[in-house]
Amino acid sequence: MKISILTENRTSKGKFLAEHGLSVFIEFNDMNILFDTGQTDVYCHNASFMGVDLSKTDCIILSHGHYDHCGGYVHFPVKEKYPVTYLREMAFERKLTKDKNGYREIGIPWKYENYKDKIVFTDEKMHIAENIYLCSDIPFTVPFEEPFKGLFVLNGEEKITDRMQDEQMLVIDTEKGLVIFIGCSHPGIANCLSYAKKLFPDKKINTVFAGMHLEVVSDERFEKTVDFLKKLDIQRIIPVHCTGVIKACEMKRILGEHCSIYGAGDSFEI
Repeated sequence: MKISILTENRTSKGKFLAEHGLSVFIEFNDMNILFDTGQTDVYCHNASFMGVDLSKTDCIILSHGHYDHCGGYVHFPVKEKYPVTYLREMAFERKLTKDKNGYREIGIPWKYENYKDKIVFTDEKMHIAENIYLCSDIPFTVPFEEPFKGLFVLNGEEKITDRMQDEQMLVIDTEKGLVIFIGCSHPGIANCLSYAKKLFPDKKINTVFAGMHLEVVSDERFEKTVDFLKKLDIQRIIPVHCTGVIKACEMKRILGEHCSIYGAGDSFEI
């Protein structure tokens, strides 16, 4: 398996661009998967410098319905050959966040109708290819992880807490164990991995590549999260995107060789 990071919040390489978002190209056996598309066409720009041929994409997976993971979808460079695209139907709900200036929309910035012939709505657990699964409807089972209070969906005129049940994990079952990709872990990284363990009870988790949304959590929650990850004995943890630079570096300090820090333009193999 080869993983190429096309979009991430940071980069340390010349000619490459960074933005608040995520896009990853995954080559596994005979499958080429584009996991998320960032905000803009940054992933296309970086792919060209990495030698990643996006025309060979077999499928696109959109992890959840936020602009920084889905916005770049409209910039896919081969307009006449849009690959089959997997996401949850509820990803198209009107999503908002609240900050000091009030509410603002953070949902998918394009219309389903324009791409409906390419989109496949996924189920709670969907087998999309040999040894490749999409898993969503992640339950809140870990006591220290609750729904983020600043995320909402618009239900008529009412703003209700978004439990992010549209967030789906990409789980690849390899000979060395499960390799799991998560866009933002909005339900909580511990909840996500607990659910993966429930769905694949006899499998060890080898690698976790995830935005973990830890940038704004309390020190107590961060410590509990790292303790939880340590107990799973994961071979490699790759915190990206919304994990936050400080929290990712602290995770690296604690987990040592089991944690790797990457940015846009980096690639690695499993």
